[in-house]
Amino acid sequence: MLRDPKTLTAEASVAEARELLANPKVQMVLLADGSAFKGAVTHIPDEASPRERAVDYVDTDIEVISPDASDGEAFERTAASPNRRVIVLDENGSLLGLLCLNKSRTDFCRS
Repeated sequence: MLRDPKTLTAEASVAEARELLANPKVQMVLLADGSAFKGAVTHIPDEASPRERAVDYVDTDIEVISPDASDGEAFERTAASPNRRVIVLDENGSLLGLLCLNKSRTDFCRS
């Protein structure tokens, strides 16, 4: 698990999220205020204004998992995710980290 994934605040703009998503290694932009998870953005429509808030484009179908899940479940769910990412949240909705698989879906990302 990546314990310190890159995040933007919930006030981040579409322009800021687009900048991160332009990196081919970035499959989703995590939005958090401190440890409070606010959502993840995986796609922003071309017609969205750069000044809009990125939180308006949160993906409602993202995968989340408990830190208590088994290694097997974590790998299986991450491998099944279209973007090879699963967000780790505690019972209070606090962001603990991000599970990430490499492109070949054979191993977890290291950093």
